[in-house]
Order: sequence, then C-alpha cells, then structure tokens
Amino acid sequence: MPGETAKRIERLPERFSAERCDLRHVRFRLRIGRVNRDVVVDRDSCVVERAAGDADVEIKTDPLTWAAMDSGELSGVEAFAQQRLSVRGSIETTLKFEPLFDRPDKGGFRYSLERVSLGGTELSTLIAGDPDDPPLVLIHGLGATKASWLPVIPELARSHRLYAIDLPGFGASSKPRGAYNAGWFADHVFRLFDVLDLPGAFVAGNSLGGRVAMEMAMMEPDRVYGIACLCPATAFTHRPAVALVRMLRPELGVGLLRLPRERLKAGLRDMFCDPQRIQEDWYEAAIDDFREYWRNARSRMAFFATLRNVYLDEPDGESGFWSRLSSMNTPAMYIYGKYDNLITPRFSQRVQRFLPSAKVLLWEDCGHVPQLEHPDRTSEAITDFFAEVGESQKAV
Repeated sequence: MPGETAKRIERLPERFSAERCDLRHVRFRLRIGRVNRDVVVDRDSCVVERAAGDADVEIKTDPLTWAAMDSGELSGVEAFAQQRLSVRGSIETTLKFEPLFDRPDKGGFRYSLERVSLGGTELSTLIAGDPDDPPLVLIHGLGATKASWLPVIPELARSHRLYAIDLPGFGASSKPRGAYNAGWFADHVFRLFDVLDLPGAFVAGNSLGGRVAMEMAMMEPDRVYGIACLCPATAFTHRPAVALVRMLRPELGVGLLRLPRERLKAGLRDMFCDPQRIQEDWYEAAIDDFREYWRNARSRMAFFATLRNVYLDEPDGESGFWSRLSSMNTPAMYIYGKYDNLITPRFSQRVQRFLPSAKVLLWEDCGHVPQLEHPDRTSEAITDFFAEVGESQKAV
C-alpha cells in the first residue's frame, strides 16, 4: 500500500494544469498514511520531492481516502467535510490544490476558485454545482471566510449552483477603503450578481453574513428569492457604549497585531455548544488561516470597521433595522442556537415578533455556527426551505 500511494503522488505532475495555477512557489506536504511527499508548485511547474524543511500547507489523510480522491470518486472538500482529511496552514491555499490537477470524472465533487472582478475590487469565490440549478450565494461571518461553509458545500451543491464568497475586506478578497456596513457589503454582492449575469439568487448567511442577506432582501427584494440566516447579527436595542464607539476609529485596532494562539483557540471553542463535535485539526487550521489574514493591516482595518458598524447599526426609527425588517416580504428562515454566546436566542423571539411570516428555528444543541456544528442538519434545513420557496414561487 505505501508503494502504491507513493506512485499516485508521484504521478501528479502528469496531470498538472499550469493554466489554472496562480501560485508562486508553494510547498504542499502530503502525509498519506506512512508516505510523506512534498508537491512544489510554481506557476507553470509542478514537482514531487521527498518531504524536507518547512511546508506552506500540510494535507493529511489515509491511503484509501487518497486513492478515492486520486481516482475522482471523492474530492478533498468532501473528505474534509466527512472528517477524513485534515489540513494545516492556509485553508485558502489548500483549496487551490485540488483544481490544479485533472481527475477522472467518477462522481466526486468539483469546484473552482475564481477572483471575480467587480471593477476595482475582486471577490474570491468558490463556485460549484450545476449551472442550470438555482443559484445560492453563501456569506460568512465577521472574521471568517468562505471556508466556514466547507462542511455543507458538497451537499448544497447537489441542488444549487453555489457561490461561496469572501466579502470585501476578508479572506482572499480585496481590502478596499469603504463603509464596511451592511448596505456596502450588500451592494458588492449585487455587483457580483451583475458580473455573473444572475438576475437573482437565494442567499444564506451566518452571523454578519445573515445581516448582509437581510439587507439585500430589504434593498432589492426582486433579486433575492429567499434568505436563510444562521445566527444572524441584527441591530442591538441595548447599546450602552454607543457614544464611545462612535468616537472610536477603526484605525486604533490596526496596531493590535499579536493574538496568542491559545486565546484564539479558546474563542473558537466557545462558539460551539459542544466543542468536541469539531475535530481538533479544524481548530488548528482555522487559527492558521485567521493569523495569516490578521498579519495584513488592511485586514485588521476591515475587521474593526465592520465590528464598529455592527454595534452602531440603528435599531429603531423609521429607517431603523427592525422597522425595515417588519416590511420585508422575502421568504426567510432563521436558525438560532440555544448556546450561542454571541447572538443570544432571545433574538429568535424578536425576529418572530417583527417578522411573523418567517420560519424561525431554535436548535437546543447548537452554538453560533450551525453549518460547522451540525452540517447535515443545516444542509437539509437550507435545501428543504429553498425547495419549498422555489415550488411556491413557481405556483404563483
């Protein structure tokens, strides 16, 4: 078995596609059972070497899983979602590995990573699914990236054309100067629609992404077929520090460069009802990804500007969030976690009061990120809800 695994890895350069490569000297370390090899990619070249020195990314799995991936029966994203594969280093860079190599088409999940230009701003976008299926845009939360949707992407792609994006300022997308509020983010997503020739789409968002999804539905309801909001950020009615926060500038947070690894890990674990549901390697990979993002001063500026605007989101008044939400007619589903320490489950009651037409679910065994803690249940809930919305809209 080790000999066959080594041969599979060493044949990778034969299937390398230089036209799909935008990487500059990246060393991928493959740990497949007892076999360790480095795949070094540099623009138009790909070589396999004995593992040596430091690697940019480490991909670890067992020989049977690797064989299924190599033969095209399984993708790395599927293996990651099934907790059969783990990574260290940048998740974004890891996602670029699989599309570099031609594979037999034997049913495995396929995707592409593209930088979609909006004219001055580029959005890093993972695209998957049948182009003829209803489009679905996935939007991450504050400080996260499109990688937070990986456990549900293969299943959602069975029934939708998927576009999992990094919002401007986050992940691998551009870090432009801008307002970094819900309307600004929503405008960028609509510009993505325009570039991709999408007259409309379903939208699902977690945390900040849920707030952006709602803003889109309120701004241009004809272009948003339905929204699924997972523990969404909404305007806070109790804001004791609002005057102070208004005076603070995002630039003050740019100097906050050092974030201890253990503190980040504790914060991540606190986002789940049962942290043991998430494999340990995922925490490490997520921290690697975040720390790479955090080294960029523009990334830190985007984070603090967004955080400030989430807090300052006006709740009341004619143009306040809750008044606008009560007039929203877009079909909407909300999922809240009983053990969410960021967006408390009390918001589920408030949403139901202001938007009685919405489907509101409170999961008793969930924290702040349902798609990571309960990927199967989340996929099923989103798929079923959007299918119901699609059928009802056809009947009109």
